[in-house]
Amino acid sequence: MDALTKLLTDGGGDGEVLESSGISSVSSEIGMLSNGLRHCSVQVKFESGVEYRIEAFGDEADELYRKAREHPASGIRMG
Repeated sequence: MDALTKLLTDGGGDGEVLESSGISSVSSEIGMLSNGLRHCSVQVKFESGVEYRIEAFGDEADELYRKAREHPASGIRMG
C-alpha cells in the first residue's frame, strides 16, 4: 500500500523525475489464490515508459485494489 501511495504522489522517489501527472494508466486485478488467500496486482505506467508492478495479499490486497481503482488514471472511480 505504501509503495502505491509513493508512486502516485512522487513517482517512486528513486531519483528519476516521474511526476504523478505523468501517470498514463493504473491497472489492477484482484482474485483468490488456490490456498484461499486474496491477491491483488497493480501496474502503474508512466508516460515516460517506466512501469511498476505492486502485489499484495490478504487484507492488504483489498486495500491496494481500492486505492488503485480510486486513481483517475484507472478509468474507474469508486464511490
